[in-house]
Amino acid sequence: MCRKFIFDRNSLRLYNVSEFGNRETMKHLEMDKKLLQKIFQMQCQICKALSHPLRLAIVNRLNDGEAATADLLAELDISKANLSKHMALLTHGGIVESRREGRTISYRLTDPEIHKACTIMRSILYRRLKQGEKLALALNSAKAVY
Repeated sequence: MCRKFIFDRNSLRLYNVSEFGNRETMKHLEMDKKLLQKIFQMQCQICKALSHPLRLAIVNRLNDGEAATADLLAELDISKANLSKHMALLTHGGIVESRREGRTISYRLTDPEIHKACTIMRSILYRRLKQGEKLALALNSAKAVY
C-alpha cells in the first residue's frame, strides 16, 4: 500500500494525507502556521536591531557581562548620543535590557543565546571569506600558468 504525505513548509511537519480529513489536524496546522508567522516577525525584529556593526560590537561586549554607559562609551569610542540611539534600538528589539542605579545606567543581554547566534553567523561568514581567499589564490595561480 502506497502512503501519500504532504510536507507543510509553514509548520515544517510531514503529514499523512489521510490526516487531512481530521479536523483537529487542520486546526493544528493553522495554529502552527500562525505561530510560525509570529516567530518570523519576532526574528525580523531581532535581525533589524542587530543590523549595524556597532550594535553587533555592543552585543559582543555585553556577552562579557553587564556594562555601564560610561564603560561602553570609552570602549567603543563613540558619542553619548550615538550610543543612546543604538541602545534604544537594541532595547526595543528585545536584545538588551537596562538597569538604573542612581545616575548610572547599565546594560546586559536579555538572553546569552543572542550572542551565540551572532557567533554562529560570524563563523559562517569567516568560512565564506576563507573559501573566497582560496578561490582567489587558485585563480591567481591559474593566471600565472597561462
